[in-house]
Amino acid sequence: MKKEHRKIIEHISTYLNENPEQRFGQAIFNLKINEFIDEKDLMNPKYQLRDIHNDSDEKILERIESQLKWFNKQKEDL
Repeated sequence: MKKEHRKIIEHISTYLNENPEQRFGQAIFNLKINEFIDEKDLMNPKYQLRDIHNDSDEKILERIESQLKWFNKQKEDL
């Protein structure tokens, strides 16, 4: 297992432990592992998942860590 794999799994595990009411699919979406296709028509969105097949482990890890920082910032602002 690569170090990026281990870190991604650690983030998912921590997130699910802190949010046990969420399903696994919700967690990977909330952590930005999966994303919607960037739709330009905001009045008629299609809500299709973007294919992340070619995303590097590093890029996925960056998205997760960015999202976790945003979550923490939201908690600080409360």
